[in-house]
Amino acid sequence: MNSEQRRAARRKRREEKRARAKAERVKACTLESVADLNSLCRASKQAARGVMWKSSTQRYMKDYLRNAVKSRRDLLEGRDICRGFIRFDLWERGKLRHISAVHFPERVIQKSLSQNALVPAIVPTLITANSANIKGRGTDYALKLLKRHLADHWRRHRREGYILLGDFSDYFARIAHAPVKRQVADALLDPRVVALEHRLIDVQGEVGLGLGSEPNQICAVAHPNRIDHYVVEMLRPEAYGRYMDDFYLIHESKEYLQVCLLLIGRKCAELGIELNPRKTRVVKLSRGFTWLKKRIFYTETGRIVVKPCRDSITRERRKLKKMARMVADGIMTPEQVERSYQNWRGGMKRLDAHRSVRAMDALYRSLFENLAREGGGGLNAGQPEGRFKRRQALAIAENRQLKAAA
Repeated sequence: MNSEQRRAARRKRREEKRARAKAERVKACTLESVADLNSLCRASKQAARGVMWKSSTQRYMKDYLRNAVKSRRDLLEGRDICRGFIRFDLWERGKLRHISAVHFPERVIQKSLSQNALVPAIVPTLITANSANIKGRGTDYALKLLKRHLADHWRRHRREGYILLGDFSDYFARIAHAPVKRQVADALLDPRVVALEHRLIDVQGEVGLGLGSEPNQICAVAHPNRIDHYVVEMLRPEAYGRYMDDFYLIHESKEYLQVCLLLIGRKCAELGIELNPRKTRVVKLSRGFTWLKKRIFYTETGRIVVKPCRDSITRERRKLKKMARMVADGIMTPEQVERSYQNWRGGMKRLDAHRSVRAMDALYRSLFENLAREGGGGLNAGQPEGRFKRRQALAIAENRQLKAAA
């Protein structure tokens, strides 16, 4: 046996081992698991969290056992579960987002599909540096990973080095369907589950995946998985990480990162992804950089500082002032403002933003203590909840009348 034959034999053994591992991993990812009554009931309770105030959710949950039986019958008999979309737009941090939300009965089935088929089959194939929409990972995980990569780089090269910051342009709206369908078909063995997910992809239109669907989130996270493996296993920079459509590469050579950018661009073209030329660039580490709305830089001693962007501070300051006016008008309650502010404050406490938090606390106290003294609301005003709701309804009605008149 010559060397070529030995390599072929090793390749065959590796492929057989991977096939056995895949079969063991996805053997429970069947349509029966998705349509199981326990799975559907559990998915309905999870999908109802935080939205029980909606009439559609209340109608479904009132007879959720009967609805679960109906969903199980539709799945096993191969009926179409798609019921159209509820489309609306949101402004998120100054950016327009087009949302395509599904109706609640379909959302329950999609959640069961995600938990019992897509996640067990796809997530184990992702690299550990992929941080979005995966249990146990998130922005905190992504930032900790980045800080560890920066610490490793400091031990090798101090502040001498570069980081390639990349961003996919209009990511969800431009995802090509054919590569996503191939990825789903390769990950799952049950053709019925594959056909169900392909149907959910087809109803999105000719191209793109809509925001507001859990299977779409999983497919979008896994779509650039080939790029992730190509970078980690072939290009082999010093460090790599990705959070949804934002990624970075760290290396001591600027020229090497520029070559990596060209090769990644070719891989993106194969998957129907476009790089955003305005946000994709190579930055010198000694200057600091911005990633995931955080400003990150080294100090002279090598300490890694993670601060919020100035836009985040400005946005929260304006938001507090606007909420103070809404409390004075009876549109919001002080408790709602408190929850909103503590949510923002909890995120800032994880960063190196002690002075910013103290300054925002002072603004918060000044705004709502003034309202309490003037009798217009505030944390100590003690107005009944019913009065706030009545004034909120009146304000909404007046706003609608103004819009109709305009």
